[in-house]
Amino acid sequence: MTANIIVIVTTLLITSLLFSRPVEKSSWWAATAIPLASIIGSGFLVIAPILQMSVGRLALFAMIFLVLFAYAVGTAIRFNIRYVEPKLAAGTLHPSAWMAEDLSRWALAFAYVVSVTYYLALFGDFLLRGVNVVDPLLSKSITTAVLLFIAFYGGHRGFNFLGRFEALKLGIIAGLLAGLVYGNVEAWQTGVWHLPPLDHQPGIHELRVILGMLIVIQGFETSRYLGDKFPPSLRIRTMRYAQWISGGIYILYIGLMLYYFNDPLPKTGQDTAIITLSAHIATVLPVMLLALALIAQFDAAVADSQGGSGLLEELSRRKISQALGYWIIVIGGLLILWTSDVFQVITYASKAFALYYTFQGIVAALTALAHPEIPHRIPRFLFYALVASGALSVVIFGLPAGG
Repeated sequence: MTANIIVIVTTLLITSLLFSRPVEKSSWWAATAIPLASIIGSGFLVIAPILQMSVGRLALFAMIFLVLFAYAVGTAIRFNIRYVEPKLAAGTLHPSAWMAEDLSRWALAFAYVVSVTYYLALFGDFLLRGVNVVDPLLSKSITTAVLLFIAFYGGHRGFNFLGRFEALKLGIIAGLLAGLVYGNVEAWQTGVWHLPPLDHQPGIHELRVILGMLIVIQGFETSRYLGDKFPPSLRIRTMRYAQWISGGIYILYIGLMLYYFNDPLPKTGQDTAIITLSAHIATVLPVMLLALALIAQFDAAVADSQGGSGLLEELSRRKISQALGYWIIVIGGLLILWTSDVFQVITYASKAFALYYTFQGIVAALTALAHPEIPHRIPRFLFYALVASGALSVVIFGLPAGG
């Protein structure tokens, strides 16, 4: 009962705070909330069971690694906001960097196709979990129906009716964290707190699985494409805030989940196992996390469908309409969906965004090297080349959690 009260009160307090007029009207919060909501989305719900399954008690170190890796990539993208965007607008960007920038946008278009599939594959799994059903075929059928709905409705009418759910999502996550803190403190005080056993010594295979989970901390790059809403300095600063906040939340979350890793994962539906695990924290959490999952997945899928269709229209120089763009994304998504399981889709999505990050790192490295007016050119070139190499390693070596 106490855990339920803590979870509900925390959720209501944080949601009310984020819905308050001063926060809603704040430009810095608006610019922070967009990338923050993208980073802390559906990945937040699958990361704990995947880490429990792959590395067990070492999950916290794996999470810290992912957060630091994402921050390094974010550094390259912030450099591109500051230096590349003005040169693109003025037509003075070095030709090699310009070519890499074009390639990165095509990679991002492909990443949108995979990410929409990733979000909706999880949507189907979590929806069935709400009625205690684990059926991969039925889940894929639900995902197919939602994909077709997005293609039909988005192509003809758009999704202007959708509101933003960031405040509610962050409120529920705050409630989950508060419940975890209470559960850990209670276990410590009663002398039952302990780390889960280390079943096996992680090696190269586990490292490759962790690389395949890059998608869970992806989303910060949205700041790169908010130039029509916010100035560069604000986007750079708030992208940093979004990565600090999300990184702190992820690390705290996995650290607090370690005690609950002593509870075995279900033999089926491991991607949605957080619903089962959360019942050990507070009995109200499974319902709240199910609502969070469905809201986060559908909202993110629609956002990426819109972004991807608009990007395809721009890249094709208006030869592909937005309506046709929706269909391209959906057809590509259906091909991925019916030839993969959800863990493979997660890895494909990670690799797709890693390919985009690779090109963004190359853009930053080439720009730093080719333009003498940029300070600390050589150290920056070396660092961004290393970032690009790291992102490329995800493309080459990333493995599914079940692989």
